[in-house]
This record gives sequence, structure tokens and C-alpha cells, in this order.
Amino acid sequence: MHIQANYSLLKHNTFRVNIRSQYYVEINKQSDILTLRTDVKLASLPWRIVGDSSNLLYTHNFPGVTLRCTFNKIRIVKEDDENVWLSVGGGVKWHDLVEYTVNKKWWGLENLALIPGTVGAAPVQNIGAYGAEARDVITRVQTLNVYDGSHREFRNAECNFGYRTSIFKQEYINRLMVYRITLRLRKFSHGQANLSYDPLKVALQDHKKEEITPRMVFDQIVSIRQQRIPDPAVQGNAGSFFKNPVVDDNYFHTLQNDYPDIPHHKMLDGSYKIPAAWLIETCGWKGHRHGSAGVSQKHALVLVNLGGATGSELAELAQLVQEDVNHKFGIYLEPEVIIL
Repeated sequence: MHIQANYSLLKHNTFRVNIRSQYYVEINKQSDILTLRTDVKLASLPWRIVGDSSNLLYTHNFPGVTLRCTFNKIRIVKEDDENVWLSVGGGVKWHDLVEYTVNKKWWGLENLALIPGTVGAAPVQNIGAYGAEARDVITRVQTLNVYDGSHREFRNAECNFGYRTSIFKQEYINRLMVYRITLRLRKFSHGQANLSYDPLKVALQDHKKEEITPRMVFDQIVSIRQQRIPDPAVQGNAGSFFKNPVVDDNYFHTLQNDYPDIPHHKMLDGSYKIPAAWLIETCGWKGHRHGSAGVSQKHALVLVNLGGATGSELAELAQLVQEDVNHKFGIYLEPEVIIL
């Protein structure tokens, strides 16, 4: 374990914002936390848990201790004729894990390809895309308490998974570090492709279901994401900045009277989910620039660092977008990204 002072987090956030943490520590074993807590100065400061900060927007330097999990082991803990249970360290890159499972011809993660960040962040955010979510395959989440180093395991039902949220993002934020998760995946001959996302279904429509492999789905998802979302290495971003809002039946039909072509998805409870990207684009924000920050020309839901943007510039742009959408549609866009 190595404690670094006045540490730049530039390479540890996908917005590519250059801010600093007073101290930075990589945790790769349980005893590291207990060792840190014996230091009176470090123990007195606020602590923040991060992965690759692919869902965080830093707006100022952090006067505390930034902790990053680097557990990176992948192992099979159980398997039968139909399933495999995989234990994965929180420090593993999420996309690397997805590609590993695809190479094994296991079903479950292929729709979540190319999502930035680490495995440890996946249950915190309950990452999701293209008809799949992390909670669909997570069976257990192993955590370490950053106050006393104690271990606690959560079963899926105890994680309170919701739309881009979980118990780790709410009650236990910056208290429990996810250092390992267990996934239940389906073996090739006992699973099938999740084609609930229409563009994916269209892309693979010439194939019979039994001909489709996890690799084929993976390749299509990678292609779709590369077309729609800028590469964070080229234009810093966190993917979708806002959640897709949900409105009740009455308000949806009021909106539909004014905007007959409004895209929507009816939920099981009768409410309607509206694409935030459509709301933003209809307000004229797609491709708009605010200082060194901007709304992506590829996808209106993505805010980008056009080069040298500060976190404050990006946060100001987000607020301007929120205000405009709220004024035009009477809908508040809730950020998916955590602004710090």
C-alpha cells in the first residue's frame, strides 16, 4: 500500500477533469483499511471511494482521502450443466470482464459491453444498457467497511437495486467498498440472446436465435455504442448524463397533445418513460457548446469535455440543459452522474 499526497485524479475520471485529492490510496487487501485507520491524521479526514470515476463529475479538489479498490482476481466458484458462478474483484475493468465472459461463450454480460468503469462500481450504480442491467446477473456483493475493515456480504435482494441506484449508492455511500461480486451466467447451450433492444434485434434479424452467439451480440453492442457515444479518451464523458424521466399517464397525454411524435415507453405501472435525449435535442442543445464543455453531436444525452473543461463548466452546462427542458416540458431531468 502506498499513500500519495496532492494526487491528480486526471487519469481516474472519464470526464478528464484535472482535480486533486489531498491523499490517494489503492486498496488491495482487507488489512490496508485497518492500517490507514491507525493514522490519526488520515482517520480524521473525509474518505471517498472511487473506481474509474466513470459516473462522477469532479468540480473541485477533494480535501480528504480517495480510496480505490484494486482487487483484480477472476475465478469460478461453482458451476453445473447450465450455469457458472463467477467471483470477480472490484478492481477489474468492466469491459474486460464482459469480453472475458464472451470469449468463454457465457450469456449474461454481452449487452453491457463497452460500459466504462470497474466491476466494483457496477452494483453501486446498477449499470444498465440495451435491455440489461447488472442486477440481472449479480447474486452476491462482498464489501469492506472503510471505517473498521469489517466484511459484509449482500445477497441480490438485499441490495435494493433500482434504476441506476442501489443500497451502496444510498445508505452506504462512501462507507462500504465493493471489493468482489459474484455473477451467475448461463452456459452457451442453456441461454439465449437478449434482443429486447430493437436496434440490436434488427441488426441480428437475419440469424435464427440458435445461431446467435454472445460474441455476435457483444460485437453489435460495441458497434452501436461507438456510433452513439464519444470515446472518453478523445472527448471526456461519462456516457448518459441524465436519467430518462418517468411521468404519469395524465401528464404524458398532455405532452402528447402538444408533441404527437414524442417517443415513449409505457411502464408496467401505467406511467411513461420518455427519452431524455429527445427532450434535450428538441430544446436545441445537441452539439451546443458552453466554454470548453458541450453536448455531444453524436448523442444529446452525453455531455463532453471538448478540451480543458473544468468540472464547474460541465456542471453549469448540465444546469442550463435542466432549466431549458424544465421550462419547455415541465420535466426535471435528474442527473445519472454524481456531481461532486
